[in-house]
Amino acid sequence: MILQEEIALAKAPPVLNILAIGMAGPTIIAYGTEEQKRRYPPKMLSCEEIWCQGYSEPNSGSDLASLQTRAEKVGEHYVVNGQKVWTSIAHQRGLDDAAGAHRSRRRPKHKGITYFLLDMHSPGVTVKPLRQITGDAEFNEVYFDNVAVPEAQHPGRCSTTAGRWG
Repeated sequence: MILQEEIALAKAPPVLNILAIGMAGPTIIAYGTEEQKRRYPPKMLSCEEIWCQGYSEPNSGSDLASLQTRAEKVGEHYVVNGQKVWTSIAHQRGLDDAAGAHRSRRRPKHKGITYFLLDMHSPGVTVKPLRQITGDAEFNEVYFDNVAVPEAQHPGRCSTTAGRWG
């Protein structure tokens, strides 16, 4: 918030890659592995990698407790299946901080939510732009069909009782 306020006060151009810098980056810095902390923030800041966020789903919106996307552990990978919607800039095909993939079917539902750093170039990822009346397609539907996400791309689980990632 401080950064955004200072940018506005200075009448500077907007920050590029805001989803990376404002959301994924702080999560990685706080809870990621040392390797993730070395690899991702520099590429976020240089805009070498553009990030999107995969939270909302059809019939769920942003209600993470009702998500249908699933991630199953298979060897050294998680296999992700499901759909996200209203995913901003997914068509730029960078990286996705895909939260809301359930690793288990435990109850209450919010206890099994996890967070992945998912390469949008992975086999099984399909992006379909949602055209607006203006012709722009900033938002997208994203489909995950048996997408293999390496275990190293899993910085942590959401501890909803603590209200933070960890």
